[in-house]
Amino acid sequence: MLRTSPRLSSLPSVPLGFVAALLLLAAPGCKDDSANGDGDGTESDSATDSNSGPSGGSDASESGSGDVTGGDAGEEIEPAPGGIRRMVTREYVATIDMLLGPEAAAVAAPPVDTPQDGFDAVGAAELALDSVAVEQYETSAGLIADATIANPTRLAETAACVVGSPDAACYEDVARDFGRLAFRRPLEAAEIDLLVEVGEHGQAWGDGAFEAGLRFQLMAILQMPSFLYLVEIGQPDAESGFRKLDSYELATRMSIFLLGRGPDAAMLDLAQGGALDTDAQIREQAQAMLGSPQARAALAGFFDEYLRLADLETDSKNAELFPTYSVELARSMRQESLLLVHDIVWEQDGDYRELFTADYTFVNDALAQLYGMPGPAQAGLYARTPWPEAQHRAGYLSQASFLTHQSSSLRNSPTKRGRFIQQSVLCTDIPPPPQGVDPSLPPLTEDLTLRELLLMHLEDPSCAGCHGVTDPLGFAFENYDAIGAYRTNELGGLPVSSQGEIDGFGSWENAQELADVVAADPRTSKCFVNNLIRGELGHRETPGESAAIDALDLTFAESEFSVQTLMAEFPTSPLFQLVDEPK
Repeated sequence: MLRTSPRLSSLPSVPLGFVAALLLLAAPGCKDDSANGDGDGTESDSATDSNSGPSGGSDASESGSGDVTGGDAGEEIEPAPGGIRRMVTREYVATIDMLLGPEAAAVAAPPVDTPQDGFDAVGAAELALDSVAVEQYETSAGLIADATIANPTRLAETAACVVGSPDAACYEDVARDFGRLAFRRPLEAAEIDLLVEVGEHGQAWGDGAFEAGLRFQLMAILQMPSFLYLVEIGQPDAESGFRKLDSYELATRMSIFLLGRGPDAAMLDLAQGGALDTDAQIREQAQAMLGSPQARAALAGFFDEYLRLADLETDSKNAELFPTYSVELARSMRQESLLLVHDIVWEQDGDYRELFTADYTFVNDALAQLYGMPGPAQAGLYARTPWPEAQHRAGYLSQASFLTHQSSSLRNSPTKRGRFIQQSVLCTDIPPPPQGVDPSLPPLTEDLTLRELLLMHLEDPSCAGCHGVTDPLGFAFENYDAIGAYRTNELGGLPVSSQGEIDGFGSWENAQELADVVAADPRTSKCFVNNLIRGELGHRETPGESAAIDALDLTFAESEFSVQTLMAEFPTSPLFQLVDEPK
C-alpha cells in the first residue's frame, strides 16, 4: 500500500555551498569495517571480505511502514535513503576531462578512494572527508585551474568570453554557464553572485589580471560540494509515497552510471526540456549513451573494482618461489580480464555468465609463457586464444588475475578463492570467525597437501560453518599455483586434487566443471545486479529493494543476460529513480 501524505516531507531549497562544506567536514563517518578485511592474505585469514552480503539483500535495517509500489515498472519497493556522495576518483577525473579537457584531467589529484563493501562508491557515500582530503581537493583544484588557464579551449566551449572578451563581465558567464555544467543544474542567483565576487576579488588581488580572478573562481567551483558531491535527494512523489529524483538528479545519476562522469550540456538540456520524463525517453537516452566510448571505459572501471583487478599491482609474491612475477606481469593479468569483459559485453553483447565459462582468454607473450600456451603471432599484442584443454580452465576464475589476487605471497589459498565466489559472485554472507577462535592453520608438512590440511581444519565445528562453504569451491583451483600457473603437484611433490562438492549446490572435478555450476546458479545473475547497486549507486542493496531487484534480474534473464540491456533498463527501475528520506 502507499504511504500516507504526512510521510512526504520536502527539504528546503538551499544550494550546497560553503556552509554545507563546513557541515560535511563535521559529519561523522560510518563505522570502520576494517576488522573484516583480508588480514595478511594467508590461508589462516578467514575474515569476511569487504564485499560480503546475503543474496538479494543486506544486513541493513528496514525502516518505514512497509513496501509500496514505486516507479512505472510497478515493483514493490522500499528504496534506500537519499542523500549525497562524493564522486570517486575515476568519476572526478573523467568529469574534469569533460569539463576542461585532457590537460586539466592529467593534473587532477583528488584524494585516494576508501572502499566499503568492496566498492569506492559505497565508501564515498558513507565516509566523511578529513582535513587532509580537503587540502588535497584544494591542491587539485589549483592544478586544474592552472592547466585550464594555460589551455582554455575546452572552457571556452562553455564560456566563450574567456578567450573572446576576457574582462570582469566574463566572471558572470563563467559562474552561470560553466557553473551549470559543473554543478549539474542551473545556479541560483545568490550562487552566481558569490562566484562573481570570488572572481572580482581574485582579479583585484592579482593586480587586475583577468586570469588571476578566473583561477580563483575555477578553484572555488571545483571545491564546492555542489561539484564534488552527487546530490540525490529527490522531490516528494505522491504516487510512490517516497521521493523521486528530479530531472537534473536523474540526468546526473544516468551519466555517472553509464558514462562514469557528470552530464554534459546536451544531457542537462534534455533534463531541462522534460526529455527524461518517461521510461521510454530514459531507455532511449540510455541506449544512446551506451554507444559512446565513455560507456566502455565506465564499465571497465566497475569491473576493475568488482573483480579486484585494481589491487593486482599491489600484490606481492615470494621472489624465490615465483621469480617470474612482476608488476608488469600483474598489469598483463589485469588487461587480460578486462579484454574478456570487453569481448563478452561489447563485441558479442553476449551472456554475462560467459565471464565464468569462456573457453578462451586473451594473452600476450608473458601470459602465454605463464599458461604454457602459444604466444600471439605479433609480439607485444594480446590475442584471443583457446584455453589448453588439459588444464580444465574456464573464464575469469581460471585467469591469473583471480588466482593471483586470491592467494597469499607464499602459496595458493582455497579459502580466499572460495570466499570470493561465495561473497562476490553468489552474494552469500560469510561471517568472520567466532570470537576467541584461532583461525590459523597448523604448519604444512611434507607428507600433507594443503587440501588435506584444510580438511582437517574442517573437523573443528567452529571452523566448519564458514570453511565448509568456501574451501570446497577453492579446491577446484588446486591445479593452479599462487600466480595462476598450471601444476599437477604441490611444491613438495605431492599430487593435487581439484574435486569438490557442496550439498545443494553441486559437485565438480575441476575448475571448468565448477564454472558451469556457478554460471547455472540463479544467484549469479542476481548478485551481479546487487554489485551494480553497490558499485554504481553507492549503497548496499536493502531488504526493501528485493522485489525490484528480482524484477530487474528477470529482465536480465529475458535478455539472455545481456549486460548492455541490463544497463539500459536499470535507469527505468524504481531502484534507480526513487529514494527514501535523506539519511
